[in-house]
Amino acid sequence: MDAVYAVQQYVSRMTEGVGGMKALLLDKETTAIVSMVISRSQVLEKEVFLFQRLDAGGRGRMLHLKALVFLRPTRENVELLAKELLQPMFGEYHLFFSNVLSNDAVRTLAQADTYEVVKQVREIYADFYSLSPSCFSLNLPPNSALSTPLADRTRDGIFALLLALKKKPAIRYQASSRDAEHIAALLSQHLDQQQDTLDFGRNEDMPPLLLILDRTDDPLTPLLNQWTYQAMVHELLGIRNNLVEIPQNAGSDADPTSIVLSAVSDDFFKDNMHTDYGAMNDAVQAKLEELKRNNPQFAQMWQGNNAKFGTIAEMQRMIEKYPEMSKMKDNISKHVNLLHALAKMVDQYNLLEVSELEQQLAAVQDHKSAHKQVMEMLGNNSVRQIDKLRIVLLYALRYQKEGGEKGYIQQLAKILPAERVPGTYISQGGADELLPTYQKFPEIILRECGAGARTPQSDLFNRGVNAVVSQGFKSITNNASSDNAYMLHQPLLEKILKSVEKGRLPEDKYPFRPCSTYKEAVDAMRAFKRGPSELIVYIVGGATYAESRIVSKFNDENRWIPCRRHGTNLMLLQALSCDFGRLLFPQYEFVPREYGRKSCSDSSTSIVKDVH
Repeated sequence: MDAVYAVQQYVSRMTEGVGGMKALLLDKETTAIVSMVISRSQVLEKEVFLFQRLDAGGRGRMLHLKALVFLRPTRENVELLAKELLQPMFGEYHLFFSNVLSNDAVRTLAQADTYEVVKQVREIYADFYSLSPSCFSLNLPPNSALSTPLADRTRDGIFALLLALKKKPAIRYQASSRDAEHIAALLSQHLDQQQDTLDFGRNEDMPPLLLILDRTDDPLTPLLNQWTYQAMVHELLGIRNNLVEIPQNAGSDADPTSIVLSAVSDDFFKDNMHTDYGAMNDAVQAKLEELKRNNPQFAQMWQGNNAKFGTIAEMQRMIEKYPEMSKMKDNISKHVNLLHALAKMVDQYNLLEVSELEQQLAAVQDHKSAHKQVMEMLGNNSVRQIDKLRIVLLYALRYQKEGGEKGYIQQLAKILPAERVPGTYISQGGADELLPTYQKFPEIILRECGAGARTPQSDLFNRGVNAVVSQGFKSITNNASSDNAYMLHQPLLEKILKSVEKGRLPEDKYPFRPCSTYKEAVDAMRAFKRGPSELIVYIVGGATYAESRIVSKFNDENRWIPCRRHGTNLMLLQALSCDFGRLLFPQYEFVPREYGRKSCSDSSTSIVKDVH
């Protein structure tokens, strides 16, 4: 299973299936979906010479171009497209939608096509954001109620994923989460209604599994500062659709510098995205020396010297290679600048000291010492308020019983500022929780993610690592191994994956969702009592890049199992930010809906479902 490859294939079919000079019209979401898996230069090679947003307007008539229109099938997009077809700017229109197109939408477009410029209408199921081959997102608001529109988008996104990967899985969900159960119910109902679309013409002795979890079952992992490259960049700078903004120096009026950070186009990042921070300097140095060793002219270019050549032929070869060498120089410079920005923030925010205490709270059971250290940290003026809040939340989760009985949690909360936390919003709850204060957060997180809300006996706190911690903490700058003091906590997802792989995930805590489409798959899993052939994990509320690293490691360990007959290939869905504010997901009541889709036979426009 490869999320990037699946979308790349759809884009290739779309651009190669129409000959001649073309224009590509996109919406806001499909622009990001396409740009994350293929570069503009690669699209240009397919004779696509114009890229525009459908909602941009101001286009002149270009009848010599054929328009490839790739949109999400939303009402707004259908209305914009219908308006475009009433006054066509291009000679032909080839319509591609990222998910199932409703009968009403088909009728609207057919009525608008008075000039008969629409040549085809296809559903290509690229309705998700591919962050890496094994990790992707739906870019949903993480701390919003799963209202009907968001629930529909979640269902549609997962459904598109299954079609893109050609998988018809059994569905299990976290029993303690009504959000997870609701998504499982919507999806199983949708699968029953779309059985013909899911017929891939092959049977598997052990079918795939879709496991729907809830972020609230592991509130620890997003609260911890991360120390692997990709996770740190996202935590401190933010990665949005593979774009990172590096702030300028203090006092500068210049805008932040935007760079692309993608495993698709950057081999160095692909090889080092899960490398520990302490080893990244060596990794950059090794790459730089490799480039200098293999390309002597690159070394001169890097040092800013003028290259000297003995012959015209050497000069010609240099000119031919220069664009590629310039690209290599720019790429390594990008990572040097990123690491420089991270190092400044680590020092500025005192993150080594902060992270050491975070890991102790997550991995060590020592209430007396923990309370003393938290009090000291709250009095440290060099620590950010946001990090102080994280530490109080970690303490509250770890010592919910002891700290609550002694009033320590309330005491620590009162030390925090009474002001609102910037950038946070809770869509459900009392008026004082819509824009919560620092002091209010501990109460909210215990209500929504505390012991009573989580799956029983989940061993969230990895209690088996105390012996490791007792040996003393080691500096991350001197130790790049995976067991260093700043990476003691292991996400709960790792334990769940091991249980799934061995066929031991308890059914009372993670039940199957009844569905006639995959009834045989459920029976097979129960009968064989072993892990599925392939696993897709969807986390309501978002995953972290720490969990993405766990998924990558899991896949690497299972990569060479013959025929995967007893191994499990894994994919993680809905990767979002590690921001602590994305943890607060109150439970909600949902309004059930019927999700039928009538036949399109009454429309003059036919839809091709591109799943094969």
